[in-house]
Amino acid sequence: MAKIHDNPTRTEWVKQIAGLTTVAKAHAFLTEFRAKHMSPFKTDWSLELDGLWIECKIEEQLALLKHKEFNDTQFLNNCTCGQNAQKVADETVAKMAACKDMYEAERIHINFRLACKPPVMPVNVFMDTDRLLGTKLMELRNTDYYALPLEELRKVRGVKVITLQ
Repeated sequence: MAKIHDNPTRTEWVKQIAGLTTVAKAHAFLTEFRAKHMSPFKTDWSLELDGLWIECKIEEQLALLKHKEFNDTQFLNNCTCGQNAQKVADETVAKMAACKDMYEAERIHINFRLACKPPVMPVNVFMDTDRLLGTKLMELRNTDYYALPLEELRKVRGVKVITLQ
């Protein structure tokens, strides 16, 4: 009997995910998937209904491989790309601290989440870094973020309005 969430798209992705047998492969696969399908800057909208489910399954596979391949020290201190998590976090926080433009700050924060969201980066490092980045972003946005008229805000943010006929 088919499960309610089974569909051909998910079945195809599950097959691809099953082929991920190392942390390095799974890391590269997840990073590419997030950039292409989950980012506000994404280039492919074909997975609107299944994207979050597929991302979850890739993350699950990466977490299992990470548990299998990493020792305790690596597990708590390294990203799945092999870099020291605190070093990556510190570099991102420094970049954000130097940022003076709220739109660039948004991009820094979004890219950090896409590149480092667990299981890529250990949760203990990710959460604190995400808090620091979000705090700086809110400070840059200040209280006048929505003071611009809608059309001006769209122009500043480079929004393309799509209308359905």
